[in-house]
Amino acid sequence: MLPLALSTLSPVISGCSGATPGPPEGLLNSTQAQRAGGELFVAHCAICHGLRGDGQGLRHEGMIPAPADLTVTPWSERSGAADTFLAIRQGVSGTAMASWPTLSDQQIWQLVAYIETLPEGP
Repeated sequence: MLPLALSTLSPVISGCSGATPGPPEGLLNSTQAQRAGGELFVAHCAICHGLRGDGQGLRHEGMIPAPADLTVTPWSERSGAADTFLAIRQGVSGTAMASWPTLSDQQIWQLVAYIETLPEGP
């Protein structure tokens, strides 16, 4: 099965209300933020997206659509950071990607910073 592309999700995400807060200055390039995001990723995301972010987590079997492979564009690109933020904050309709209202904006931006560091996939 093909990975779910951000472009597929954009119409769903773009219909969300409210402005997306921008990342704090320098956060996406901060190794401290990336490290914190990595810890959050292991705790909250790896079960579905896999430790490598490739969509092959322990729960990926039978998920339709499959969890996104975060190692490929557009997930791995800086230009998609706001959409990635919204996908985490609000979830993605029609998928198993739930919203994460318990995470602060800071924590979500740390996750985005970490996702951008994942090695590029296929």
